[in-house]
Amino acid sequence: MDLRIVRRLVKDAATPVVWADMGGISPRPTTGTERSALWDRIKNDYRGPGGSGSTGRCLAHEFRTESGRRMLYVAEDC
Repeated sequence: MDLRIVRRLVKDAATPVVWADMGGISPRPTTGTERSALWDRIKNDYRGPGGSGSTGRCLAHEFRTESGRRMLYVAEDC
């Protein structure tokens, strides 16, 4: 998923963001106050399109329901 879409979803308060550090071992929902710090981490270390490529440690996935609700899942590799 492109980094620009990740940014938009992280900044959208209506979109739940699940942060999965340690290679996805311990996923947890993030709070609204964590979002700006989370975005700073992602933008500098994103492995997907628009990011730092193969040297990045974060990768994001978007999930949607049939009704159009979204969730962003961000995994950080060890």
